[in-house]
Amino acid sequence: MKLMFRNARHYNEEGSQVYNDANILEKIVKDKQKELGTPPEEDDMGSPKLKLRRSGVAASPKKARTQTTPLQQKLTDLYEAVRNFTDNRGRRLSAVFLRLPSRSELPDYYAAIKRPIDMERIRSYMVQGRYQDVDSLAEDFILMFNNACTYNEPESLIYRDALLLHRAFLEARRQIEDEEEGDEGGLGGLSVASLVRELIRNLFVSMMGHQDDEGRCYSDSLAEVPAIDPANPEDPPLTLDIIRNNVDRGRYRRLDVFQEHVFEVLEKARRLNRTDSEIFEDSVELQHFFVKIRDELCKNGEILLTPALSYTSKHLHADIDQEKREKLPQEIEEDLLKREEDRKALPEDDKAQGAAGSQWPSGPQSSYSQDCNFENNTYSVGDCVYVHAESSTISKWDQSLKAQRKDCRLTREQESRLPTHWLKSKGAHTTMADALWRLRDLMMKDTLNIRQAYNL
Repeated sequence: MKLMFRNARHYNEEGSQVYNDANILEKIVKDKQKELGTPPEEDDMGSPKLKLRRSGVAASPKKARTQTTPLQQKLTDLYEAVRNFTDNRGRRLSAVFLRLPSRSELPDYYAAIKRPIDMERIRSYMVQGRYQDVDSLAEDFILMFNNACTYNEPESLIYRDALLLHRAFLEARRQIEDEEEGDEGGLGGLSVASLVRELIRNLFVSMMGHQDDEGRCYSDSLAEVPAIDPANPEDPPLTLDIIRNNVDRGRYRRLDVFQEHVFEVLEKARRLNRTDSEIFEDSVELQHFFVKIRDELCKNGEILLTPALSYTSKHLHADIDQEKREKLPQEIEEDLLKREEDRKALPEDDKAQGAAGSQWPSGPQSSYSQDCNFENNTYSVGDCVYVHAESSTISKWDQSLKAQRKDCRLTREQESRLPTHWLKSKGAHTTMADALWRLRDLMMKDTLNIRQAYNL
């Protein structure tokens, strides 16, 4: 029964219904054993083959357990590093990678993916002893992550989790190799070429998994960058996916060549998009992050001295500023042309209203939701303008001053609603309406006197 509960926990995700039920049932069995008396010996709980081995009877040579070798320990540590990796919210990312859906559940996956693999199959290969070194295990893990990135969209959660797990695997592998290097007191049997490929792989995975505060990968938007550069159609196609395939197959042997390809994709993204676009800003952030992680991995030349280190953040800032200076005038011209096209695309009634708008319309009924014309100039919402008065005096104010109190006719009921008691014992006005009208005259005249005094 203990074996049954152990298998249920091993082959089901922690927190699942089966996993929790196995814990509950095992607790019930232990409680019942305590009620019945002393629990049986461990040998009675095991299988007949286990009892034969412990009693000294030889078991089958193929089934005999051997002591864990250093290689098996490395493979187990790498597997558990991926399986137990969690994000900053405590979510275990490997849950969806443990077991693939069946062909009947997801037939299009098996049509698109030629070599499907999951973590359960990798585990079975480890038990069977099919992995003779760490590189062979890494190939299957990388294949699993690439399958996830190939089938799923860049903005999907599985795609991002694959990148994060890939980085977790590489970090765990680097940690194991660092410990071995410390024990051996040097590089040992490791070649410089393998170290360079591993550094390139770590650098690429770190860049692809770089996220903002909201958990969005900056590399997501660059999936829209075309493989062929319209400005140079004769150049070979190049995207981040193509670079990923080259990294996984170990084709990059020099860091400067790898950096050149990555920068070419990022620069192409900026060249084909506006400076205020998300793709432009993401490419700038990725390139800054690339330079930062590159310097950390190379320790500024202490671990690896390469021509790639000659390109620094200072050069990147200068290049970005130059790109913006070249693109901004063209973008301003494009905006003006677009506004003109939008104006021409307006209905004829709106055009006539715009053409007749040589004077600014007044009144609460006038509002502008689009561009408008004034004295053969086009203005958009948000533009600041200064309009000179047509004469030395404010227009129509003289007409307003000619109005008399008698022109403001109020019924007795309307005047009775005014708080006339405010003016009791004052003797200046009989009603509040008279008081308000007098105040209006004083304010208008004072305003005109100030204007004339200062020659405004």
